[in-house]
Amino acid sequence: MRAMQIDRFGGPEELRVRDVPIPEPAAGQIVIRSAYASINPADWKSRAGLLPYLAGLPFPMTIGMDCAGVVSKIGENVSGFSLGDRVMTLSGMGLGMPGTYAEYCCTPAHRTVPIPRHLSFAEAATIPIASASAASSILDVAKVKDGDFVLVNGGAGSVGTFAIQFLKHLGASVAATCSTRNVEHVRSLGADLVIDYTREDILAALRQWAPQGLDSVIDAVGQHSLPAATPGVIRPGGVLVCITNLLTGIEAFDLALAGQRNVQVLDNVMAAMTEDPTWFQVEAFRKLVAAVEAGAIKVPPFEVIELEQAGAAQIRVAEGHVRGKILLHIADL
Repeated sequence: MRAMQIDRFGGPEELRVRDVPIPEPAAGQIVIRSAYASINPADWKSRAGLLPYLAGLPFPMTIGMDCAGVVSKIGENVSGFSLGDRVMTLSGMGLGMPGTYAEYCCTPAHRTVPIPRHLSFAEAATIPIASASAASSILDVAKVKDGDFVLVNGGAGSVGTFAIQFLKHLGASVAATCSTRNVEHVRSLGADLVIDYTREDILAALRQWAPQGLDSVIDAVGQHSLPAATPGVIRPGGVLVCITNLLTGIEAFDLALAGQRNVQVLDNVMAAMTEDPTWFQVEAFRKLVAAVEAGAIKVPPFEVIELEQAGAAQIRVAEGHVRGKILLHIADL
């Protein structure tokens, strides 16, 4: 099978398409023949060697965090799946397994869900990692409830797209940041307040919108895109969630101010990690997919490129101005 691999950490020139053996599933695992894989920020950071949990894993390394396709092999002790089922999955790459930039990928069966009936393979491939990051940050870390006031930093990205819609589905009031060209798009997702960060003072806009203070902030951008003083617009007892893998984390914020206001500033991975890491974000992922199945959440816009173009696409994702998702076309199923 074809797979996109690296022999060492580095730039996009390290990516190479190779012919490698089709994986065999162990107990509790399934193999998926992939139609599309999505490009996530974690992918270029994996390739660059910026993710600590990949340190020490052997090369060559297959990149990729999620995909959509059909079940092609089923390991022992797996129930609920049949050969040919249309599925999408959170890969096992962070668990030491090969990634999804390949014609076949092997993953724990419980990290895989059926594709909603009304979605194509391409639409489904936009969902897994982005939606799991959004849903887990909202449910497991911020613990958002009906009536909460929440800011999503980065409303036009794939995580932001899912976060805004899922928050509205839960009954929250939602503010979101974006650039000028994405204002109408973010508003169409249901955001109650859209803040153009190129033209507006983010904290001033939030104080006017929620003078009592926000209940939580989901930072889906990082890289110091929110002011360090953001804990000052969160009510006492509230939460600021930093989605990890963004090259900045909780240290980007005024933690002394947060402590004075009794505001928690939390890393979404550390705060939501499960005793069995194969279950990380899985339950939240399933709940968001159920909302997609019910028609309450639409997938983000996307474009499709070929596997060989992954390096150029990763550069675009790293620059941080992609609306929605870029998908790698793996095979026609």
